[in-house]
Amino acid sequence: MSHPKHSQYTIIYHFHYLVNMSTNSDNYAIIPYMIQDILKNIGISDTASRIYLHLLENGVSSARQIAENLNMPRPSVYDNLKVLITSGLVAEQDKENKKLFQIDDVNNISHLIKEQMDNLEKQGKDLKEILPNLAKQQDFLEPKIRSYGGADGLRHAMNDILWYDHIETSCVWPMSEMIKVLGADYLNEFNKKRIRRKISLKVIWPQDKLVDFKEFQFLGVGEEFLRDLRLGPKGMTWNMGFLLYADKVIFVSSRKESFGFVVHSRDFAGLMKSQFEMIWPLCEIVKPNPKDTAPFLETI
Repeated sequence: MSHPKHSQYTIIYHFHYLVNMSTNSDNYAIIPYMIQDILKNIGISDTASRIYLHLLENGVSSARQIAENLNMPRPSVYDNLKVLITSGLVAEQDKENKKLFQIDDVNNISHLIKEQMDNLEKQGKDLKEILPNLAKQQDFLEPKIRSYGGADGLRHAMNDILWYDHIETSCVWPMSEMIKVLGADYLNEFNKKRIRRKISLKVIWPQDKLVDFKEFQFLGVGEEFLRDLRLGPKGMTWNMGFLLYADKVIFVSSRKESFGFVVHSRDFAGLMKSQFEMIWPLCEIVKPNPKDTAPFLETI
């Protein structure tokens, strides 16, 4: 999940990139698609974007011409033109008692992005002030349980962890089964994002669910990987895993059953944490060869 401010900087970069591209006729064909994507990111509807692109390509036009060329009801054209004019993207002019419309300064898109960045920064500060009160209210909420099915649903559930920063998680994880159900490619990207967000792991694997560290380099152990790994006691095995984070616990089944659920409850999370901490000292520390997994760190 990217930071909102980072996303806005990305939009600004794309916009200035488009301006530079526009001088090259070979690149012109892809510009409309990129502009439409930028307009969408700053809150301009698809309909309004189509009108903007029409004016960009055809120049000064009347509402009737726009409606006919885009096969769009004229009232809808007028409504969206008002939005574009208010946003500073389109200018209106009267010529011989006839209203005509044209693109305003294209740099106004940059101004809109900057305005959104400023608003997001202010909202971020406001949210920081009210978060303590929201956290207190959350203590009185009833526990929530959400279920998920299939590989895509389980990946969606796992992605919830990536909303957090600088947290420690505890995990009882049958690794070979989790690779089968979630997929190596997904787990590779998941661990990149996890490390960037400074989410550390304390993990217990059953001894009969080990995997090859050379093949799955994203499973490296140590300070740079933000992962402590131990093996459960001999004879202790499981096919379903759980991962404890914040006040939540996510359970993920094997590929055979392919289901999972998330429990959001402070009491339940506390119980699972206590059980994990009882087992942790009984487990064997794992220290794979750093050379087997080091290449993964270069991709982060």
